[in-house]
Amino acid sequence: MDIDTSPNKYYQILNQYQAAQLLFEAIRLDIFSYLDMPATAQKLAALTGYDTKNVELLLLALASCGYIEQKEDTYKNTPHGTEYLSKASMHYLGETILFRETMSSLSDIGNKVRGKSHIPTDLFYDFPKLARLAIPEMYATGRVKAFQAEIKKIFPDTSAELKILDLGGGSGILSIEFVKSYPNSKAIIFEYPNVAKVAGEIIDEHKAGKSVSVLTGDFNSDDIGASYDLIIASGVLDFTTEDLNSFIDKIANALSENGYLLLIGRFSKTEGYPQDNMLNWLWGYMNGIAPPPTQKRIETAAENAHLKYVRDIQSGRFSGYLYRREG
Repeated sequence: MDIDTSPNKYYQILNQYQAAQLLFEAIRLDIFSYLDMPATAQKLAALTGYDTKNVELLLLALASCGYIEQKEDTYKNTPHGTEYLSKASMHYLGETILFRETMSSLSDIGNKVRGKSHIPTDLFYDFPKLARLAIPEMYATGRVKAFQAEIKKIFPDTSAELKILDLGGGSGILSIEFVKSYPNSKAIIFEYPNVAKVAGEIIDEHKAGKSVSVLTGDFNSDDIGASYDLIIASGVLDFTTEDLNSFIDKIANALSENGYLLLIGRFSKTEGYPQDNMLNWLWGYMNGIAPPPTQKRIETAAENAHLKYVRDIQSGRFSGYLYRREG
């Protein structure tokens, strides 16, 4: 068997990097919003005020990467482009993609390794901004739909009077969608003050203030309330400062008898930093975020807190577990 010893792999990576840069710049230029219908380079240049020749070259490059479709001298979005990259779409993800590109950028890791990084960590972890930009992403990636399907299995009676907690709930969209399906219920979003302000704005935009409220604080040290029929804990284990057993026990004690915990996040099969998400989390790891807990540690913590495993769950791009508090 011949082993490929050519450097082609590295040139392929270079091409992929260039294709990614092209996509990001086209989003910044808002090119896709002008291509829901076929348009020539001349028309697009006239609408935007951009240089005609360079617009044409840009469109040719976008077509060569499959980002848009070309037919003779006209160009238009692919179905995916119309759905996710045009600002006319309710599922527009352009700003979210650009934010995540910045948030997960590896441009400064050399300085990090040298111990000379001067880029503020807050630049990469702007959680208030992420809370708002993640909303269309949550719908587009199926996370909201998956959540709704899971909740219907847990609580088939939509007239029930339930009390739920969205721990570290960000925008609060899951809570808002919950009370839409369960109009007699109440939801509380627990968040840090700077993110809670955004959640409050989104609650007002959805006119959900009668059913959804915001509780501010640090879920590591502050009281999170009690007697919840459901606690949604999505991504919070990445930012816990307490011992895992103590934190899970705290959540369990906040549940009502037979209440449910929906635990969503990154979980590893082995101790240490998991290889399958090193790229996405490298900057975070270099800034002190701990590796995700192992499935075994979560199982042990849940058992110690008298939480009974119900089933694995899938929430969009994320996975997790459903537990029920034993009486």
